[in-house]
Amino acid sequence: MPKCIQNSLSDQVYTMLKEQILSGQLKGGMKIPEESLAEQFGVSRTPIREAIRRLSEYGLITIKPRSHAIVSIITEQEANDIAKVRVSLEQLAIDSIDEASYAANVKELSRYAADCQYAMGIGDRATVFEQDSLFHLALIRSSKNSALINICERLDAKIQQLRIAQNLPDDELSYYLSQHAQMMSLLRNGEKEACKRMLYEHITHDLTSHMTGPNA
Repeated sequence: MPKCIQNSLSDQVYTMLKEQILSGQLKGGMKIPEESLAEQFGVSRTPIREAIRRLSEYGLITIKPRSHAIVSIITEQEANDIAKVRVSLEQLAIDSIDEASYAANVKELSRYAADCQYAMGIGDRATVFEQDSLFHLALIRSSKNSALINICERLDAKIQQLRIAQNLPDDELSYYLSQHAQMMSLLRNGEKEACKRMLYEHITHDLTSHMTGPNA
């Protein structure tokens, strides 16, 4: 099989598996079905394994030597580690946002915040998590710090997986989503320290008590 076609198939498998993991369809600890994926795409296992390798580098899949690959499990310790790193990075972003950069990004931030609320209203939690992620990445991009942006983009998949694992009740999730607008208001008024305190609560809220299933 020509290499370009093999790469294309690997990209398709990569995209599909990533979507299934981040939507919660494939949960932490579940085995990646190489054989059925190969049959589904009508290919050898080579492009399947390449996709799995890339997702392993991204942190979403764990490859067990001489065995099989599984969806990575987020432990309580890892959940706390991710939260600590995320708080530090996003607070740094808030410190770096000035009036001009906020004004340049406020429409995008507002759209993602509104889309989170709409998706929550119709019970579409997968879209809630996607839009929540986009809101926070937009907040970080507002800092105009390229190194910070790159680090956060690399961490984003793990953060999305953690959101799913936490499985917050609807009322709690709605409450934390409402903080997007409050943080924007604080930023608009130049109240960065108050915004950072709210961000801390927003990210670290009752971090592991709601983690369920294989991810717990």
